[in-house]
Amino acid sequence: MRNGIFARRFINLLAGAVLFTGIGATAQAKEGGIPVGTVNGETLWLEDVMRQAERLPDEFRQAPLANYFDQLVTDMIDARIAADAARAARYDSKGEVASAMRIAADRVLAESWLGETVAAEVTDAAIEKAYQKFVADTGSREQVTASHILVETKDEAKAIIKLLEGGADFAELAKSKSTGPSGPNGGALGTFSRGQMVPAFENAAFALADGSFSKTPVQTQFGWHVIKLDKKNIAPAPTLEAMRDQLVQNLSSQSLGRVLEELRAKQDIKIRSFDEIRKDALAAGNANQ
Repeated sequence: MRNGIFARRFINLLAGAVLFTGIGATAQAKEGGIPVGTVNGETLWLEDVMRQAERLPDEFRQAPLANYFDQLVTDMIDARIAADAARAARYDSKGEVASAMRIAADRVLAESWLGETVAAEVTDAAIEKAYQKFVADTGSREQVTASHILVETKDEAKAIIKLLEGGADFAELAKSKSTGPSGPNGGALGTFSRGQMVPAFENAAFALADGSFSKTPVQTQFGWHVIKLDKKNIAPAPTLEAMRDQLVQNLSSQSLGRVLEELRAKQDIKIRSFDEIRKDALAAGNANQ
């Protein structure tokens, strides 16, 4: 999926706009909406204020709506009366302004259409199906409890493996020979899931059987390791409700990507390379000097 800046921005808006269940955030008809005020006899609607709120940065949206609601309304009024003044001065006929207005209109139309299209696919049934797929994928929730002994050279690690094969105690060897910070604790690393350790260490640890240790030294950027697997288990799956927001986000992203790819496949789109554009821009700049 080719997610651009617009697509990522849309997904962020979708979480707060299309799927937002707060007051006034649904796409209700304005005839049944809640008025906020008027400007020269024209009504300002709560729905429009909420749409502006949904576009605020996260640090603002995390605060109670009451903290900035009045300012939102004031900003909308200022924008409307300034826009009326601009129209009266025929600013909307200026080439660069008309172009910017078309781009803004395209984004509003795109977000509205994509929002409804994606929301129609992110149903309770789709969320449930995605959750059951996650629950069935136990590999993604596999975790291990392991210990290790870290030394500087491969030969040192080989010598430790021979001692272990001869019956030496792993924890005691870690305390006396490991150079890692876990050495004083017998090399214990605790429990971790995939993606939390460097790949070479992780692959070796997850390949071991319970109670076994690595028969060959494992090299990472930190040195040479001898790894002991204490136990392997599957972390319990979170509840559907605990995962709902994440599932909605994932499904929305997948749906958006598919819709945009299908649209692009039907269009005749040609994009010049950045280097070509930069070359033309430099040439134009030099010609104007």
